[in-house]
Amino acid sequence: METSETEFIQRGHHFLGLGLISQALDSFHSALSANPQSVEANYGIGLTYKQTNNFEQALIHYDQCLQIDPDYTIGYYAKGVILRQQTKFADAIIQYDTAIDLNPHDPDFFYSRGVAHASLNHYQQAIEDFESALRLDDSLPNCYYNIGVAYKELKDQGTALGYYTKALELRPNEPDYRYARGNALSDLGKYEEAITDYDEAIKAVASFGNAYYNRGIAKQNLMLHEEALKDFLLAIKFVNPFPDLLINLGTALQDLGDFPKAHKAFSDAITLNPDLPRSYIAQAKAYIAQGNHTKAQQSTNLALTCDPKYKEALELMKSLQAPDHSQND
Repeated sequence: METSETEFIQRGHHFLGLGLISQALDSFHSALSANPQSVEANYGIGLTYKQTNNFEQALIHYDQCLQIDPDYTIGYYAKGVILRQQTKFADAIIQYDTAIDLNPHDPDFFYSRGVAHASLNHYQQAIEDFESALRLDDSLPNCYYNIGVAYKELKDQGTALGYYTKALELRPNEPDYRYARGNALSDLGKYEEAITDYDEAIKAVASFGNAYYNRGIAKQNLMLHEEALKDFLLAIKFVNPFPDLLINLGTALQDLGDFPKAHKAFSDAITLNPDLPRSYIAQAKAYIAQGNHTKAQQSTNLALTCDPKYKEALELMKSLQAPDHSQND
């Protein structure tokens, strides 16, 4: 008995699910030989090429699907997924628009368009799409999480916090959700609660460098300088040092009276990015704490060289030039 187009397509998806790429392609091509106008065979071939990151060939076969059947909704969605992976977000949105026009009842279409909008900093449009997805299916934790991220970018940490909490109600052990909520809590000054979320994120992923870093900031704000220092040092084990990490490390060392290591951290931050005025300001404050106002002025001048309008540098220079600071070391 001759194998049918449908059977070849079923085999192709079975092989694809097992990661057997060559066998999957053979099966889908056999389906195409049985029916050269097979939309499903072309879609299967496109899906297989996508799985191997051969996006060019995948798009060719998705386009073939749409030439055969211009109303093949999943073809537009599949094209959008690839275009988004290629960071062609505006082009991806066009494909998602068509998919949604043809089928406004699939939450994945709205969710994916929301992610593309967020990638273009279209946060309000992203929120609208995520909310549309939730109206179709309110059990999607990533929708709540991404709405939270959008509100964070819109500087509305209170609203973001609520959405992170909703995401965690659906997926309580997700470290990224814990980390994001910890950041929102920290930004709102709720440092103890933030530390609890960072603890949970680290418990789930022991190498979560940014969680150590932000937990260190929360502890620093609670004046827990030794604990903060430990977290900053742990962060350096798991992420490449970046200027703000080194600045906070230096500040913790300064608060503990270890000025040589503090200055080393500030110098390392400046080496990484010599155009960042806050590195020089941190350095200047350390010199002030040591009573060395001459070097403090030098560091402050360097900050103003980076940004002549940098508010903290202007205020610090004014303070250093006041009569009570006129006598320098």
